[in-house]
Amino acid sequence: MSADRFSAASAFSLIEMLVVMAMVALLGAIALPSWRAQQNQAVVDEAKLVLQRLDLRQRTHLLRYARPATEAELPALHGLSETVAAHYRLEVMIQDTGYRQRLVPTKPDLPVIGLSDTGVWVEAVAPEPEHGDAI
Repeated sequence: MSADRFSAASAFSLIEMLVVMAMVALLGAIALPSWRAQQNQAVVDEAKLVLQRLDLRQRTHLLRYARPATEAELPALHGLSETVAAHYRLEVMIQDTGYRQRLVPTKPDLPVIGLSDTGVWVEAVAPEPEHGDAI
């Protein structure tokens, strides 16, 4: 094969390459928010599964000891899911009539997810941190 077989007419010009790169960048810019939303939804779905597992542990503890478990008595999030532990922290609120567990996000783009002892799910937007607060 000699260099004569490939003429300059069969190669791409700089303008054509720039147009293709611009189109790829545009498609990437359009797809990135959707991809990020899918990632967040996957984290939320996994967090709901972890919260259900924690609720089962809570109910077992309630049957065994006749009182709800505190955060320290429940399994750590790291043991249940590294992904959820990286994005959420667990809060357990014990009330006279029962308990409520919720996962509070450490990043503002994820919702707060809660589950009460009656099986009621609560999903809310995470509150914005104040200027002096660090998340």
